[in-house]
Amino acid sequence: MKRIFCILMVTVMCLGAACSAEQAETAAVDEGVFLEEIAPNILCLDSCELEMFGADVDFEEEYFCVYESEQSYDNGWGPVAKLYQEGEEATVSEYFPDPVMSSYYPVRNFQTNEEVRAHLEEFLSPEITEEKFHDDFLEYDGKLYLVRGARGYGAITCDKESVAFLEKQGDSYYATMDYLYFGDYDYTVKLEFQKKDGKWMLMQISKMPA
Repeated sequence: MKRIFCILMVTVMCLGAACSAEQAETAAVDEGVFLEEIAPNILCLDSCELEMFGADVDFEEEYFCVYESEQSYDNGWGPVAKLYQEGEEATVSEYFPDPVMSSYYPVRNFQTNEEVRAHLEEFLSPEITEEKFHDDFLEYDGKLYLVRGARGYGAITCDKESVAFLEKQGDSYYATMDYLYFGDYDYTVKLEFQKKDGKWMLMQISKMPA
């Protein structure tokens, strides 16, 4: 009888310890700390929506491009032959000019698209990175350049002030955030975060029902 009682007591204590551990894990990241810790992930995501991708860009130094020929231009998909600045048109007169006159700005903190991708994957899952980033920079003469064409940029942004803790499920923590369209509310998303090697990683983005 004594033995059965001891076994029951040990079982109850183990169950209690397991519950306490689960409660401790849930309490380990309170809402305020969690939101503070995922702020870099949100900034990274917003930078992707702005098509900046974490780049430190010198907008004071503007370049334009030319192509080897009209055929090599390939509707803007062909390889750039040379970059030049305003006033240097005579040095590239034998090339085919970019019909849309896209602007190219040097990037200070990255030298290749692969470096940009590696930076994004510090905060975003490979799947999200692949969805948002498509080697959007020009690699030219050992440097990286941000491309800005005739279309508009910055219409879609993340409302960073709207980020709110939602819930915890298993190893995942969830938050909600609003997206803006030209500064006005557009829709809300659910963000899934997990800890990877001690750092928060944004794993998935899903649109919330209206």
